[in-house]
Amino acid sequence: LRPPGGLASRAERLTAAAIGGCVLAGPAGQGLRRRALASLDGALRTTVQDDGGHASRSPEAGLELLLDLLTLDDALSQLSEPTPEGVSAAIARLTRGLRVLTLPDGRLASFQGGGASSVERVAAARAHDEEGEEPSPVGKVAGLTRIASPLLTIVADTAAPAQGAWGATACAQPLALEIACGKDRLVTGSGWTPAATDRQALRLTPAHSTLTLGERSLNEPLGGWKGDLLGPRLVGPPIHVTADRREGDGAVWLEMEHDGWTDLFGLNHQRRLYLDQRLDELRAEERVFPTPGRKEMVRQIAAPYAIRFQLEPGVQASLARDRRSILLRGASGRGWWFRTDGPDVAIEPSVHVDAGLTRRSLQIVVRGSARTDSETKIRWKLSPAGASGDPA
Repeated sequence: LRPPGGLASRAERLTAAAIGGCVLAGPAGQGLRRRALASLDGALRTTVQDDGGHASRSPEAGLELLLDLLTLDDALSQLSEPTPEGVSAAIARLTRGLRVLTLPDGRLASFQGGGASSVERVAAARAHDEEGEEPSPVGKVAGLTRIASPLLTIVADTAAPAQGAWGATACAQPLALEIACGKDRLVTGSGWTPAATDRQALRLTPAHSTLTLGERSLNEPLGGWKGDLLGPRLVGPPIHVTADRREGDGAVWLEMEHDGWTDLFGLNHQRRLYLDQRLDELRAEERVFPTPGRKEMVRQIAAPYAIRFQLEPGVQASLARDRRSILLRGASGRGWWFRTDGPDVAIEPSVHVDAGLTRRSLQIVVRGSARTDSETKIRWKLSPAGASGDPA
């Protein structure tokens, strides 16, 4: 009940103490159980959001808390004691969130310090879910927005990183994307989790599938003696993120924007996605433009940009002769064309953390230069191979 750890781990610690109270016999176990359950309700209200997301915004943190709460629910049942209403409500909320955050390959969306976990763990957490066997095709949980067509599933990070104590595992990667084509996860992020403590750089902006300016990061983990005292929480200028999703006529639009580059370059980044659900084609536009109402002068006239698409380990990428198209193939062997009108396109080496182990991977990088006094647009799309107009 009183181990090291603050607000961000309180619900998990109280759940563990309550389970310990269920295991211990006699007055010792009963006393421990009652003390832990008395405080658990308030901790869960703080930790589990109304939409079923974890306050850290990590899908994997929500999964692990759900597994712990299910263990507690089973232990109380074996003692013929009722499960507190707060625990049952948290289980229901986390279960709803898990439906949205599970991708077609049976693993989790990998964002904000949460890894993809495993098919077995996700299935175990969803075994009690009687409402839906399949993941939800659309929805928003903990600031992660999901849109889908029959073959494409896209999850976008449409909220700012968690702050304060919750930011110890946060990542400075607004508007980042994960894209699954069928059951093949093609576009992803670095996969960083707290298990890879020596890889803090993978929490920075260039380590996920989003746009960076000047090869800078929007926020950075706290270091030095402050980091030793408070933990490696993410610090830096606040990032304000907006998102709007619309559906109709066989398509889904997702428009998102953030102002994180205002202090450094006086620019905003807007990412527009158009998902054609009939053709299974994703079209996108990256727009970098001067921050509205900006008063201070920015010295730079140009800001070099890089739009990265981190690929899942094992995904094959081949650059076509037109230097604007890349053929992607996942584990199933099905091909997908990535095309862009960006001035410079390259396939470069990268790394991906899987269960705490670092694996080699690839990344698509679209580079160019954006003016700080006018807008810059870069378009790209992802479509099934075999469609008309495929590069030779």
